[in-house]
Amino acid sequence: MSDMTDKDSRKLEKKRVSRKYLSLFFLMAAWGVFIIIKMAIVMFGERQYWNDVARNMVPTNRVIEPRRGNILSDDGLLLASSMKQYRVFLDFKSAEKNAERAQKDQFRKDTLYNNHLAEFARQMHEIFPKYSVQEFASHYENGFKAKSHSWSLLPGVSRNSYPISYNQYKSLAKTVWLKPRYEMWFYSAESKISRQKPFGTLAARTIGSMFEAKDSARNGLELSFDSLLRGVPGRGHIEKVQNVSRMVTEIPQIDGCDVHTTLNVDMQDVAEVALRKVMDTRNAASGIVVLMEVATGDIKAMASLTKTGPGEYSEIQNNAVREIYEPGSTFKPVSMMVALDDGKISVTDSVYCENGVYFGYGGARMTDSHKYGWLDVPHVVAYSSNIGTSKLINAAYKDNPEAYVDGVYRTGINTHFNLQLTGVAAPVIRRDGYWDATRLPWMSMGYNTQLPVINTLAFYNGIANGGCMVAPRLVTRVTRDGEVVKEFPVEVVRPHMCKDETLEKIKGMLELVVLEGTGKSAASKYFTAAGKTGTAQLSQGSAGYKGGTVRYMVSFCGYFPADNPQYSCIVSIRTDGGAAGGGTWAAPAFQEISEKVMASRNLRNIKEAYDSIHQFIPKVKSGDLAKVSTVLKGLGKRDLLSHDDRKVADTVWGTVSSDSGRYVMNRVSYAPDLVPDVRGMGATDALYLLEKLGLRVELNGVGHVKSQSLQRNTRFRKGDRIQLTLSM
Repeated sequence: MSDMTDKDSRKLEKKRVSRKYLSLFFLMAAWGVFIIIKMAIVMFGERQYWNDVARNMVPTNRVIEPRRGNILSDDGLLLASSMKQYRVFLDFKSAEKNAERAQKDQFRKDTLYNNHLAEFARQMHEIFPKYSVQEFASHYENGFKAKSHSWSLLPGVSRNSYPISYNQYKSLAKTVWLKPRYEMWFYSAESKISRQKPFGTLAARTIGSMFEAKDSARNGLELSFDSLLRGVPGRGHIEKVQNVSRMVTEIPQIDGCDVHTTLNVDMQDVAEVALRKVMDTRNAASGIVVLMEVATGDIKAMASLTKTGPGEYSEIQNNAVREIYEPGSTFKPVSMMVALDDGKISVTDSVYCENGVYFGYGGARMTDSHKYGWLDVPHVVAYSSNIGTSKLINAAYKDNPEAYVDGVYRTGINTHFNLQLTGVAAPVIRRDGYWDATRLPWMSMGYNTQLPVINTLAFYNGIANGGCMVAPRLVTRVTRDGEVVKEFPVEVVRPHMCKDETLEKIKGMLELVVLEGTGKSAASKYFTAAGKTGTAQLSQGSAGYKGGTVRYMVSFCGYFPADNPQYSCIVSIRTDGGAAGGGTWAAPAFQEISEKVMASRNLRNIKEAYDSIHQFIPKVKSGDLAKVSTVLKGLGKRDLLSHDDRKVADTVWGTVSSDSGRYVMNRVSYAPDLVPDVRGMGATDALYLLEKLGLRVELNGVGHVKSQSLQRNTRFRKGDRIQLTLSM
């Protein structure tokens, strides 16, 4: 009886435990089902709400990103700068979960919308003239009907784009819907920092560019000075006081430094326009221009253009420093400097130039397009005789060619300049001890040697600088908040490239080249110039120089004014076929650059035009009203401004008219996809405005814009070409 009782007790206990576990199982299963249902509700039913909450939430701890430093021109103009860009979303539906608060919140939104739709659409049109008032009104009506939590402020704009500039964003705070008190319950804003170049593609590869997605530098000065431009991030946290969030800095960020370059915007523009013009005329494959200040080695302009399509040229890479070429006849003055300095030749020596054909180097045939008989040494250089140069140098150094190479090194032309850029190529001037019958003669006239064009220019710049070779310089200093962090002084490479008497003889030869030799197209009627032409066939590897299409690199390198050198310049152009010459291709571009550069330096003082009897009222072109205001104030015409000394914002475009001594400024807004009317503007303003919009500009003539090939208010695509005809 006792055993039966124990057995029944165990069964009852087992049933009781089973029921307990079964109840626990069903409870957990029900809890799991509840979690799954809640997840589904959050993921699908409340998805929009939580997305909006996540977008508006700010993390407690935050990295404070530093401002990337600016890259500036020689006179302080912005070449590259980091600017904030924004995107703004409107919220037409209350996100409140409490029914009573949601009703009140929705009533405020609906009231604001219904009372001010027309006014807000008009205000948006004034800030963004690309869109009409009707387009804005229709866009907002669609968002209101959809009761969207995140309706784009601008119609037809991708949600991932940041189309609103800093100035435009600041203007939004004055509009009826976007006053600061409506933030978070009627609109939200997001921003990002982007790198902007106010002058468009001007000196693009020299300045450099960024990988926007990675916020890292790609090339140019952006890459070379990345560690200084980038700055150091800080750290802070968000504190909320009276429902207002604010950042409290724990470790302050250190903003990036500003890099001050030697580049001059006007000279860079002149150089690029001249290079594009000759490349377009000659259908060239690529071209290089470098303009340097003689005394300092400061590079005022550097352009490397490559043909990318019919009439299309871009800076794919900086060929002025990255590529090496056989310099051709621009190397002949180097050979003459070495031989004169060593006393191997004299300017009174003469050589028979074989009328263009010579078999004197181991039976090898040398031909020369410059077919002359007897020439003295200066005219060998002036007429660019290959045979004359090679015979002189071969006779002087055939028994000791190493002495010739030593002399070339002595000039400093073999220096590997860094130019404060990455990837600068090193010159190749061989001294391996191997000399056959042709090597020295060919080397003397610019073959069997490879140089970056910057090295050739540095050599000619040294001649212009009294025999003192200075290193080319792109950056003068790095500053932070106006304080100099790092300075780059002028670097002297060779105090004396040669003897003084040798230098004077070389100068005379280079002037003779322009006066009566192959470089006559470089001459100006306003000042003297000196330099040397060069035409080199380009090697095609195993095919040699003659295989397939004969390719040329044609150049002119020199300085101006010859009697008091201020600037040196090299123009090099590569062709993929056909006849070419440095005197006919590169020299005219040199002349155009030199004349425009000197014209910009020789502007007369405005005080010379002052008339004490009659009021001086200068004519004012259309263009940048901020600059107009600055100039007129500088002329003492402050009281003539119709806006009564009111400051004009930076870069405000418009027209200017005068009425009885008063200037009336009319601001004009330009839509980003419509061609603006630039007639009446100066070339600089027109070029800046059009290239900023994405048009490729070709200038013809001198003065202000007389006509434009694309009619005003017509639509265009970025990259379209527009021709401007200038007239005085």
